[in-house]
Amino acid sequence: MDHNMDVLLKNNNKKASPPPVTITRVAPLRKLYGLTLIASFVVIVATCVYTSGRFSGTMTPSEMQLPDHLPASHPEVLQALRSTFLLPPSKLPYNLSKDPDYLATSHADTWGIIHYHLSRLFSGERGGFFVEAGALDGQQLSNSLWLEQELGWTGLLVEPDPYSFLHLGHKHRKAWTSNACLSSDAFTRRSVHVALKPRPGYRNNYPWFMRGSSHELGVKLATKSAEEVETLQYYLNRGEESYMVTYCFPLHSYLLALNITKVDLLSLDTQGSEIEIIKSIPWEEVEVRVVVMEVADRTHYQSDLVEYMRGKGYFLVGRFMDYIFVREGDSAHTRLLSHKDWQLVVHV
Repeated sequence: MDHNMDVLLKNNNKKASPPPVTITRVAPLRKLYGLTLIASFVVIVATCVYTSGRFSGTMTPSEMQLPDHLPASHPEVLQALRSTFLLPPSKLPYNLSKDPDYLATSHADTWGIIHYHLSRLFSGERGGFFVEAGALDGQQLSNSLWLEQELGWTGLLVEPDPYSFLHLGHKHRKAWTSNACLSSDAFTRRSVHVALKPRPGYRNNYPWFMRGSSHELGVKLATKSAEEVETLQYYLNRGEESYMVTYCFPLHSYLLALNITKVDLLSLDTQGSEIEIIKSIPWEEVEVRVVVMEVADRTHYQSDLVEYMRGKGYFLVGRFMDYIFVREGDSAHTRLLSHKDWQLVVHV
């Protein structure tokens, strides 16, 4: 019995021989596919970790209960912006669209004319600060993206449409972002915004054209030429409206919350409220160097606006669908005047 037990233990303690190793040659495409899956997983995890860090411990804008008609510098306003309505610049690599149909419209409309002026005004200037209201998805028709990428600027992107803002967050812009709107006066308020999107089943290669036409309920949209009105109506008739309540903050509130006293570029494309926003700025407390703004009435020269800005010390350097103003005596103004071929370019 003891002998048999010893034999059994001896046999159990023997190390089993390892199975023969079979080397399988993986096709290059399968290797690449596997590496792609791993890389995608890493990016998703990193995005989730980063996003959770941005939102943890704060309420979402829809959960915030903030009284209307608070002044720009009210402590509750600044606290709400810092804790809920302002998301910090992304530290992740840019995630910009490369879709050909998308890129075909990203620099359409008046983008080229605006870029022509801004590239002269800010030639070689690094590290500036911009505010772009009506930021859409942060890439389509953006007046500030090139300043980030080419000159290392940062800034603030304000977009009230939740769908557009969601896409804006995915672009990983190097600027503060806010899912709200700029107030048309010096106080906080809530407003109803009309968001537009293609109707179900309607194939539209330019969905951001509709998204860019989202606006505050009751605000007069831009008056355009007969041809533009026909094109706009064609798209709007194929759009589906949705309504949402949005918080609106004075521009000054944002700047106070971010401890910013100088804005190098203020870009306003808010579908009708631009002039009211401009007139709500406390110019004695905020330095704004260059203003780009869409105007509601594109068929007539905005003499009242030009005179108002002239009284604030600004020089009109571009007039078309958008007006471009530069603060007189600013280095950007001096740089522009130094061009021998410079003249006021009027596009009607």
